Amino acid sequence: MMRCLHRLRRAHALAAIAAALTMACASAAKEQSAAQNAELNASKKRALLQIRAGEYAEAARALEAVVRQAPKDDQAFTMLGDAYRGLGDYANAVKSYEQAMRINYGVYAPHLKLGILLMENGKTGRALTEFEEAMKFGADDPLVHYNYALALHELGRGKEALQHWRVARDAEPDNAAYVAGVAIGLVGVDDEEAVKQFARAGEMGIAKDGRYYNNYALALERIGRHDDAEANFQAAVALNDPKLREYRRNLARHYLRVGKNQDAAREFEKLVDEDGAKWSDTVYAARALVELGRFDDALARLAGLADGVASGTIARSDARIDRMPPSLGEALSVMGMAWRGKGDLARSRDYLKRAAAEAPDDPAVLNNYGVVLAESGMLPDAKAQWRRVLEIDPANATAKANLSASGQ
Repeated sequence: MMRCLHRLRRAHALAAIAAALTMACASAAKEQSAAQNAELNASKKRALLQIRAGEYAEAARALEAVVRQAPKDDQAFTMLGDAYRGLGDYANAVKSYEQAMRINYGVYAPHLKLGILLMENGKTGRALTEFEEAMKFGADDPLVHYNYALALHELGRGKEALQHWRVARDAEPDNAAYVAGVAIGLVGVDDEEAVKQFARAGEMGIAKDGRYYNNYALALERIGRHDDAEANFQAAVALNDPKLREYRRNLARHYLRVGKNQDAAREFEKLVDEDGAKWSDTVYAARALVELGRFDDALARLAGLADGVASGTIARSDARIDRMPPSLGEALSVMGMAWRGKGDLARSRDYLKRAAAEAPDDPAVLNNYGVVLAESGMLPDAKAQWRRVLEIDPANATAKANLSASGQ
């Protein structure tokens, strides 16, 4: 997940350790003497301060000594997991959190922290399981709801994510991270309110990260504030976090949607070259190139992939086929418009006919097919396509203009 966001979550995790320290100190292993307990508790306090100061190696060494003397101290193992997490030692952090669970499965902190660690390392499905366990034992902690919502949202369960973000926000209404979580959950649900909540989180001083900027941009774009959206997409990209390619794709799509085709082509072509020529990047790169009149470049980018998918020689399970949309119909339509640009109306009609068969309810595909049919002298067939568009979308301005120009 997003490294900047996890820095924020790590601060929350450390706060949770501080809140639990009194209990940790009071729960030293019973078999130790009072003097030994006092010494172990003092070591844990020092380790906590070291973790807070970012002195993770020192904390890890101290806590390793603690768990050797008190091998049933689950909280010491949880803290050891935090120290190893700070060091970037994934394997030992996991091992420490899991040992804390084995000692006392019903304490939610190691489940929560292991879930956060797993999310940081892209293991969202397994993280969700740990957050579900944390929910069983720590549902009163808004931090559990917050992180559970992150995993739910990442896995496409947006409605549930919003519910848990709201629980966290309602418990701590002045927590900027929780307010931003609600804002993320509202994108596509209530975009006007999402924008307000993002702005509020910003005013509250949230540590802005890629996820914040990217989702804020999506909400701004949806309400038509394109300049502000572009600035936030660019801010997300500038942070260069682990989801950089996702944010670059969103910026590139934004350029395409607002007609900045030169910028869109540049960004998509970079993504094609750097990320394995994914389907979505390739189709959108070709679309931008067509808009720029670079028809040969568009065909060179797209022809092999689109024809391969259309014929079945490239399976839709191929690693390059990352998403549909863009649909095969859209890809074939881009091919058709590229051949139109090159003056080959016969090939253009062929691709657009196939595109319309693949996407019979896509107004853009049908409008394009109608244009090429009209240019080929097949006006009645062209009008049929535009009328079909108006059946699907009665307010479609392009179809109306085409029918009017053709003497409907």
